[in-house]
Amino acid sequence: MSGQRTPKGVLHKGKFPGRRRTGGMAGVSETAVTLQYPGPTLTMSKQRTPAIFQHRFFIQSENQSLPLCFDIQQDVRLKLLHHPSEEVSVNGELDSYGGFKRIFINFETGQDIEKYIDVNTDLIIVKETRGRLQLEGNDFYSERSVSVIRRDKEINATLGSIRMVILVHEKNGKEFLWPALREKLSDSSAEGLLVVKPAVYEEVQQTPQAKLKIKDQEIDVIRSIATDYSNVSLSTLDCWLMSADYALQRPLTDFIVADL
Repeated sequence: MSGQRTPKGVLHKGKFPGRRRTGGMAGVSETAVTLQYPGPTLTMSKQRTPAIFQHRFFIQSENQSLPLCFDIQQDVRLKLLHHPSEEVSVNGELDSYGGFKRIFINFETGQDIEKYIDVNTDLIIVKETRGRLQLEGNDFYSERSVSVIRRDKEINATLGSIRMVILVHEKNGKEFLWPALREKLSDSSAEGLLVVKPAVYEEVQQTPQAKLKIKDQEIDVIRSIATDYSNVSLSTLDCWLMSADYALQRPLTDFIVADL
């Protein structure tokens, strides 16, 4: 990095031995963008107003039936993971066209000195005890139980027992990020969109309006589709579309944060 001396043994140049990703996020299979919403509408002045862009998320079901899906509007910051025992917090900022434009990982949050990994589609910045490092190309960072490795369209981060991958996808010529956990977390105290538990529901009605029963509550749903961005190879799945509050079984505002 220009104007800054690299700490010895921390920032590494060159290719890193390739490793194949062995799984995605447990419980939540992230998502896609909805395309079926109405286009722009006209105001009283007859000026065209842009349509509100929606990001579609889905939650895998426990009994292998259709997953639940829900939409979140653009430009919000979401709590992806908070793991108290590992002192790790992961938040993400949605963009206006595909997925996340920035993933921010705080680690060793119990320490006096702020330490973080700031990821966007162009570069990775690591801030730790000895300073601020910028990772480019095939650079990678490794220090004690924390490491960050970028290989082409995939960024792998290890933070203690947490193994995360951040994939770089492209839509209409613009790149965006999508995070997923590589292994299921055993700690039940962890929370966030990446660790939402699998959905448990019962189909109680198909016509004239489809209904699902979740925790003794009947909910109107629509059969729709969502794209799974949690793997390098994309796939489209059928899902039951409902509001975020119903799908998450708690208010969406519990997952929205003011700052990264």
